Amino acid sequence: MILERLKKAVVFTAFFLFGCSSDQTRINKALDLAQQNNYKPRIIKSSLFPIQIFYQENDSSHAAIYLEGDGLVINKYREVAIDPTPTDPMALRLASVDKRHVTKIVINRPFHYIKSKRSDSRYWTTARYAPEVIQSILEVIKNCQKQFHFKTIEIVAYSGGASVALLLAPHLENIEQITSFAGNLDHKSWTRYHNAEPLFESLDPLKNKAILGHIPQIHFLGTIDENTTIDLGKQYKQQIDTNKVTIVTVEGFDHDSNWPSVWQEQLMKLK
Repeated sequence: MILERLKKAVVFTAFFLFGCSSDQTRINKALDLAQQNNYKPRIIKSSLFPIQIFYQENDSSHAAIYLEGDGLVINKYREVAIDPTPTDPMALRLASVDKRHVTKIVINRPFHYIKSKRSDSRYWTTARYAPEVIQSILEVIKNCQKQFHFKTIEIVAYSGGASVALLLAPHLENIEQITSFAGNLDHKSWTRYHNAEPLFESLDPLKNKAILGHIPQIHFLGTIDENTTIDLGKQYKQQIDTNKVTIVTVEGFDHDSNWPSVWQEQLMKLK
């Protein structure tokens, strides 16, 4: 019964395993990409979970924090995955096209890229945005801030990483902008739309509407994305009710399309 409930809750997540990608293969894929783009891997032990990050330090008072999506939630047998390490390291790929001279840190979710015998699938299913998950990522950011001495922050997030970004926002000072790609901005509306069980152990970003209304946000959504749809993005904007939120539609893009190309184009406009 519990397994069925979990399966319902995650059936519409971004990542499905249709091949035979092993845990180590997925880890190596990210490590190779990081090395190719001069990102250093590091595991930071928060008070609750160890978190894998990839970073590129620059002498800058500004940092771009990249947040990964929910990762591999269910496997090819439609069962809850044993290891949530992403099949596609999208946040790292987004960071890799960012050539600005700022500190860049890719922060993954608990149990991503880390082999653990004590993993708990709640943290990539119903509790994927639980208080302890958000607290752990917040501790990692604070740790990096002390080490790299940046003052201002922007957050770039993929898929479920957008929910994490919105939940972090009230606890971080000097956030200049949140940018998301195929972002899950309101997981309660998302599960209702997909007729799935609520993520009942997760925090609700929209409880912070007053704070979020003051943070500039750009959310890119694909016209053929049936996971995090344009309508869901527009509903989020209506609920925040501010001109600080911009929804940008990208023609022909699905949930796992080539979002780094869109980000690269956006970065060129900022020059």
